[in-house]
Amino acid sequence: MVRAAPRLYFSAGSGNFTRHPNRCQPENSLAISQRRTITGSSAITPNYATVVGDDSLVRAVVVSHLYADPANRTRLKALAAVGVDIAAIVPERWVHQDGVSQITVAASDGGIQVVPVPVRGFPARPGLLLWNAKVLRREVSRLKPDLLHIEEEPWTQPAALSVRLARRLGIPGVIATAESLPGGHSIGQRLRRERTLRQAAGIVGANSLALGLATKRRPTLPRAVIPASGISVPDGRPRESHPELAIAFVGRLVPERGLDLLFRACVNLAGKWSLTVVGTGPSQEELEALAQRLGIAARISWLGPLPQSVVDELWPRLDCVVLPSRTTERWVMSEGRAAIHAMANGVAVIGTNSGALPEIVGEAGRIVPEEDVAALTAALQDLYADRSECQRLGSVGRRRVLDDFSDPAIARKTLAFWRTLTAATA
Repeated sequence: MVRAAPRLYFSAGSGNFTRHPNRCQPENSLAISQRRTITGSSAITPNYATVVGDDSLVRAVVVSHLYADPANRTRLKALAAVGVDIAAIVPERWVHQDGVSQITVAASDGGIQVVPVPVRGFPARPGLLLWNAKVLRREVSRLKPDLLHIEEEPWTQPAALSVRLARRLGIPGVIATAESLPGGHSIGQRLRRERTLRQAAGIVGANSLALGLATKRRPTLPRAVIPASGISVPDGRPRESHPELAIAFVGRLVPERGLDLLFRACVNLAGKWSLTVVGTGPSQEELEALAQRLGIAARISWLGPLPQSVVDELWPRLDCVVLPSRTTERWVMSEGRAAIHAMANGVAVIGTNSGALPEIVGEAGRIVPEEDVAALTAALQDLYADRSECQRLGSVGRRRVLDDFSDPAIARKTLAFWRTLTAATA
């Protein structure tokens, strides 16, 4: 059992947030009415060109279980670095990736106010946590933000609470969603999702699939596609030269990740090649047996699951990373973190047209149809025949990550979208 740490409350004039006599007063019904225009029938079309140069201060509160873990706060720190006064409201309890339960302590972390809220439920299933509504309302009202950004799926209880609270305070409530497949929710959750989306002032999708699902019944809702999380782009490192085509697969060893397709594609690849597999999963024994039957086992190195720091040491030795994902009824490629890390390190990417992978890779790699082994072989053969193409794609990919998937880039896009909403409610 963990013992709750003593709660720390910030005074109204401390930290990044300062008291403003006319900001977010729930008792001022006229001000609320005037500021609610964004939640009515009139939609706002985001125009980033009109707000990117705006240096007005934005004060935002982010509601999310993610930022209970200090390791996940790089995006918020990037927002603070571009001039946002920001606070994160998080669950009081959370579970570290090693399975150990943790207590969140109210603090200031790199310019971010971290404010814990009591929750009920099992912290390892954050989507089902029930947040203390009274404390959530009290903390948001005390912080008096210009905007409330909710990084909880719209079917969850904290998302519903937060959107209603934003409307009550007369400020934009923005929902962020990453769910890229429909279905899988109870009737109650579906009803809550629809209500939450109706009340939202704007929505951010982690990819186009997620955004399309969320706005299917709200075609005029202000929207933006912004990745759910960014990465820190490392300094460029010299690449190692080798005669063979150095291929890698990074991901969980399950059927939907398609490693079996890569094996079959490599069988028909003319020339010298090697394959490094990073990851583990329930399909590993079956995949090892397949490699033996295909006669390619000697060319494959199985490294198992590795921390990101160790994977980062592999990139200079690789020519390309292959992500041959296949879409199923319950799974679709939605984040493509392996592709983003590969591109950040100047490694070419080959992937299938599964889910969000094409929009993630863009012009920085090759996209082939799902389940098309021949097309996958042809893409690999082209890179083998012209190794300079690997370098070119790697350079394009690195620039793409800097522009679209780095923490500073995501912070700039997020701030630009926020300003379209706060300007509309000013």
